[in-house]
Amino acid sequence: MDPSTSNFSPNDELEASHFPLIDGLPDDIALFCLARVPRKYHGVLKCVSKRWRDLVCSEEWRGYRQKHRLDETWIYALCREKTTDQLRCYQLDPSLPRQGCWTLVSGLPSRCLKRKGMAFESAGKKLYLLGGCGWSEDASDEVYCYDAAVHAWSQVASMSTARYFLSIILPAVTLQFSGIVEADVCAC
Repeated sequence: MDPSTSNFSPNDELEASHFPLIDGLPDDIALFCLARVPRKYHGVLKCVSKRWRDLVCSEEWRGYRQKHRLDETWIYALCREKTTDQLRCYQLDPSLPRQGCWTLVSGLPSRCLKRKGMAFESAGKKLYLLGGCGWSEDASDEVYCYDAAVHAWSQVASMSTARYFLSIILPAVTLQFSGIVEADVCAC
């Protein structure tokens, strides 16, 4: 098994590297300790080693934190700047009493900065930005995903129908859409 192409698994990784997550501790106890580090410091954890980065970005990490009720809720907002008329995505850590401030989530895809009528939804550790339209473009079927673990936006599978001003229902992990669909009908 090539460790660079697989997801983190303490047993597989331990066999490949023979190095514990924390020297002198079994990996299960190290995971128990590391999982209690607040999310705002996960970026620092990822800088310690490739193994820690893979751990913090893994589904196992998210599942462990969720199972032990260590996951933290952050608030995300999609806003339009008045001066540039462009979309911006912001995040807030509500655990910071009175000192918390909104921080910009960078890397919002440039193709959707001027769009209107986009939907914005979260599922697990991911945010989804869907559809929309602009003055010079029809409704879009594009879907973008922000992964909070790796702090990156990517384009994912498109919707089957282009939509704008849509709403989303999240049964389990399947996204279902309803909204305005482009039509060649003119109401005069």
